[in-house]
Amino acid sequence: MSCDGDILAVFKKGGRMTFSGLIAVYLFLGGTSAGAYTVLAVLDVASNMSTWNRHDERNRASHAPKSLRESTYQRIRRIVYGATLCILMLGVLCLIADLGRPDAFYYLLLYPTSSLISIGVLALSLLMGSSLAAFCDAAFSLGAHVRRALWVLKAVGIPVAFVVMAYTGMLLKSVVAVKFWQTMWLPVLFVLSALSCGCAVIMLALCSCEDRRAVRQWDVKLLRFDFVFVVLELLVTILLFASLAPVASADVLTGRHSQLFWGGFVLCALLLPIVIEMFSLMSGRHLSAPATASASVLVLVGGLCLRLVMVAAGVQPLV
Repeated sequence: MSCDGDILAVFKKGGRMTFSGLIAVYLFLGGTSAGAYTVLAVLDVASNMSTWNRHDERNRASHAPKSLRESTYQRIRRIVYGATLCILMLGVLCLIADLGRPDAFYYLLLYPTSSLISIGVLALSLLMGSSLAAFCDAAFSLGAHVRRALWVLKAVGIPVAFVVMAYTGMLLKSVVAVKFWQTMWLPVLFVLSALSCGCAVIMLALCSCEDRRAVRQWDVKLLRFDFVFVVLELLVTILLFASLAPVASADVLTGRHSQLFWGGFVLCALLLPIVIEMFSLMSGRHLSAPATASASVLVLVGGLCLRLVMVAAGVQPLV
């Protein structure tokens, strides 16, 4: 049997799907790390510090000195890129632990095929390389040529991160035996959730700054990004269940997984963040560090609950 076949065989035992909680955690960690990398790398590559600061000239009086903003920005980059790398590595360890076959992962990396699993493993490995390059660029003083090469690797990592985010949903959709996963809205939902969780990781990093003036404008920008992602996530969730037959979604909406879905995902990842972020944006009041941290943790808890619900809902007899 091929390595791809061996891995797929791990998912089937006794005619039932056997995705474990580790797979759900893996999907969450992989998506969150890719989302955090994407949000920060897009800002990082598209604009430099001077460009970012020029956009904020109209509010200069309320900000910290430029030198403080620059040093804070470097610190945030180190924290987020370092966290992205660690989260991604932890996610890969969860996948390997669930498979019980480390050799299968490395085989797919060394001998890639056109299968979805092989593409996912390759994308994860490439994203780890880009995250390492981005971290080195933020953490060390390097020569101009080295930094230029690292920025190229960082830019390459952006489309790779989108592949990782989409892959976490496509992996489930590829199991055609589970009707609940047979909708294109599932990968879209996972991408939006990953981007929202990525914003949450960066906002948590901002909370570590002692001087809130140095990150106030970043807080606002990320809050706006996350608000858009969460609203779109809510709309896609509605479309996802509208596209499924009532029987296929009964376990999630009204059955055994309903409490985790409504309380863990809908409340934590969607409704509460929307209320908190809308209040801040409409009132013009900046969220305090505890409020920002609380909203970010809610998003992350909800993102994990989403993966747990989606994976658990697919554990059913093959048809």
